[in-house]
Amino acid sequence: MYPGYLREFYENNPGIHSAAYDDHYDSLLSDSTEFAASYTRSFCNNGIPAVCIIANDKRLQRKWLLENNVRAGNTEEYILKRISEFQPDVLWIEDFRFTSLTFIDDLRKKAAYIKLYVGYHCAPINLSNLDKLKSLDLVITCTPGLKLEFESAGIKSYLVYHGFDSDLLPAIDSFENFPVNNVLFSGSLFQGYGYHNSRIRLIENLVSKNIDLQLYAEIESRSMLAQRQILFSTYRILVSIGIKHPEKLFSILQHGKQKVLLYSKMLRSKTKKPEYGLKMYTLLKCSRIILNSHGDVAGDYAGNMRLFEATGTGSCLLTDYKSNLEELFEVGKEIVVYNDPDDCAEKIKWLLENDSERMKIALAGQKRTLLSHTVDSRTKSILEILKSEHHFGN
Repeated sequence: MYPGYLREFYENNPGIHSAAYDDHYDSLLSDSTEFAASYTRSFCNNGIPAVCIIANDKRLQRKWLLENNVRAGNTEEYILKRISEFQPDVLWIEDFRFTSLTFIDDLRKKAAYIKLYVGYHCAPINLSNLDKLKSLDLVITCTPGLKLEFESAGIKSYLVYHGFDSDLLPAIDSFENFPVNNVLFSGSLFQGYGYHNSRIRLIENLVSKNIDLQLYAEIESRSMLAQRQILFSTYRILVSIGIKHPEKLFSILQHGKQKVLLYSKMLRSKTKKPEYGLKMYTLLKCSRIILNSHGDVAGDYAGNMRLFEATGTGSCLLTDYKSNLEELFEVGKEIVVYNDPDDCAEKIKWLLENDSERMKIALAGQKRTLLSHTVDSRTKSILEILKSEHHFGN
């Protein structure tokens, strides 16, 4: 889970430290709006016993180890013990930073009860995770473009778009005194190959035009940007002396394939710390327009979480044009699209000047998402994929 979300959860729930593991785990999963929590709940609601191993929550790990009188020298050992306890038919890996290729190979030899190894990946593909993805039985991804990339790399893949967790709608109004924003961007502004370079350029442009845009964003520190600039310089030097793919020699250089620029002072001054969980959903609901811009990895295809979170909470979605958007929403009636920063600024102005039309679009977008794009409907699609890949009996 996002480190920022975990910090906020523990700040808001100081008494959780004295709770038993099961109560602690249930409280965390019922509060979170993140992918892992939503789908774990949805699998269980659909009659499929599922457990989520939150690999970066050290507090929860220590509690489980203590209650079960078990030792684990590192995170991989902890994950292995949890898998051995649950003995799943399907192992679903949602974050590849916490498992090695050796770990997966060893599991295949030792854990005969696991019938399918499934990966979920909706981010840039790099050398450090490519071999892990290839070692699995299949990968599920969230955009057609990434599915094509996986297939070209010889990886069996399925497309399942993100969805909105409609079960959380009743809880959104539990937070009071949230400001009403004209235009909101909530998300990450990370630089580097495949990430948010075009998104940063868009927002810098809108900020320079004095658009009434509220930013709740994760941005990189100056020291992190300096490191990225060094990686870019190193990458260019190695290419200049005849090394065609430096990242194959040093995987860290995959983060140096694109030039990194500093954020403007105006953008830094406007950026508020991001909200997470139900607070983030409330922030979306309390905003007239939600600005969305896909990460560079998406290419010509739409499919990020914000499409469904913005519409699901009932706000008007303004998103960048992508070739497959008409498969998901009726453009102009359920969502609004823009083609470039100038067009985006014009669409914002029009929507704010035509309040009744904006509200009509927002309501139609929410109706479409609650009808067609929920986590529950996506879970059913995933279950059909798993059944088609392996016969699980009754």
